[in-house]
Amino acid sequence: MFVTNHALSGALIGRALKGRPVAAFVAGLASHFLLDATPHWGCDTDRPGGPEEFYAAAQKDGLLGLATLAAGALTVEPPARAATVAGMLGAVLPDLDKPMVHFFDVNPFPRAFQRFHERVQNESPEGLANELRFGFGFTLANVLFTSLARRSSRIPNPAS
Repeated sequence: MFVTNHALSGALIGRALKGRPVAAFVAGLASHFLLDATPHWGCDTDRPGGPEEFYAAAQKDGLLGLATLAAGALTVEPPARAATVAGMLGAVLPDLDKPMVHFFDVNPFPRAFQRFHERVQNESPEGLANELRFGFGFTLANVLFTSLARRSSRIPNPAS
């Protein structure tokens, strides 16, 4: 699953668990594996041109993912910010291995964690449509919840 989709889902989780950053982090981490178990895009890196195709997609997704993390942290209402950041960090953490291996030739995770993460993957070159559906759905939900939260914070409370 694209890291951008993990970040978007983590933002939703954090917003839902407002005020509970530890729970948001754990739920974000769990969501990573649930999303990776759904059919999603992946290319055969063993075929000619496969590694180049993967890195081209990873560069674009990595930059978009970083922008998503920043946007999630900056646009969420302050009471939900800590949980939202924690949810996003938990959701993207398992994919930290890819840039670490690429840039530093070091995998930060124990071998048992790496094996589990590899086993969960449900990748195929035909999975791009699902990636796009998840991305669109998560983006739409985040925009909707951000708009609703901002609107409700502007409406004066008649009880006050």
